[in-house]
Amino acid sequence: MKYNIHLLLIILVPIFLASCGEKWTCHTKEKTMFSISESGKLGSAEKGCSCEEIRSFELETFGEVDEEGLENDFDC
Repeated sequence: MKYNIHLLLIILVPIFLASCGEKWTCHTKEKTMFSISESGKLGSAEKGCSCEEIRSFELETFGEVDEEGLENDFDC
């Protein structure tokens, strides 16, 4: 039984770690900013967008940048 648990861990840990390292890219569509992973999953802007990309998007879309919101929501 102990051998089976070790074998299971040896198999599952690399799979789990590989999914953690998935790359995300930043995308915009109309007034929405989001991220898409290499495997096609959708995520929030913070996963794949840099602070500069978010700032630029806010300025172009809303005409201003909410610096306090960037700090609170994205740690920018």
